Amino acid sequence: MGSFRPDKEPSSLYFFDDTQLHATVRNAAAQNIDIMLHGETGTGKDTLAEHLHTLSGRRGRYIALNCAAIPEGLAESQLFGVTQGAFTGALQSRAGFIEASDKGTLYLDEIDSMPLTLQAKLLRVLETRGVERLGSTTFIPVDMRVIASAQTSLAKLVAQGHFRCDLYYRLNVVNLHLPPLRERREYITPLFMEFIQREARHFNSSIPVPNTSLLQQIICHDWPGNVRELRSAAKRFVLGLPPLDTSPCEHESTILNLKMRLQQIEKQLIADCMRRHFNCIDSVVIELGIAKRTLYHRMKQLDIY
Repeated sequence: MGSFRPDKEPSSLYFFDDTQLHATVRNAAAQNIDIMLHGETGTGKDTLAEHLHTLSGRRGRYIALNCAAIPEGLAESQLFGVTQGAFTGALQSRAGFIEASDKGTLYLDEIDSMPLTLQAKLLRVLETRGVERLGSTTFIPVDMRVIASAQTSLAKLVAQGHFRCDLYYRLNVVNLHLPPLRERREYITPLFMEFIQREARHFNSSIPVPNTSLLQQIICHDWPGNVRELRSAAKRFVLGLPPLDTSPCEHESTILNLKMRLQQIEKQLIADCMRRHFNCIDSVVIELGIAKRTLYHRMKQLDIY
């Protein structure tokens, strides 16, 4: 349910090549403000949360709590702590996760799964920066930074009545979006190769070299599980197993032929590069390593304007 400083891979921070996001992360980490992380499963939200804690310089512990993993009946005692005799089975007083994060960071993963009744009590904690254990009226101040993450849009959940708007606005001071791996295809091959080396070291085995055909499949795969799925694929490859499966969660676009999918990737890479350089052709051709004539030709063929 809760964990302290989980072991995360820094390579999961592939999105840090996004200069604007990287600057926002560093600036936000230095401020004593709460942060919201949005992104699909496997995009590195857990890794980024711990990275923010490390950059913050806070001396306390990093407490990670998966809101979806706590039974609703135990959620309050786990979060707020309990006083001896507060209920049957409360044989001794103990601190909850909020109190344990004093001087540190409380990371609330999958906060979109938190029940509405618990959201109201969490809001009070965020407003007062303190907690009262169950069965007690004693207010305990807590100096903590809160980082919350969600896979779904909290704004949509607010509109649907499934998430409190006041809690949403309280948390939504800094909102960081982590892009899915399919929108950063230029990182797929380098990450896959890095994971192969790490897994080979882990299993004390030789480092296998993927052939061109496999690398093409790796690039064209949609990676619904993002970096987490990519690492599992590398592990299977090191173990001599097929790195990719044809699971039902794979996107419909996988039925496209290789030529069409490579064109999609090329179009996205050029468009991303154009956006990063504010449509400055001279800068784009330098980064891509191609001639202006070639770039103009490909932009025309791929309908990039």
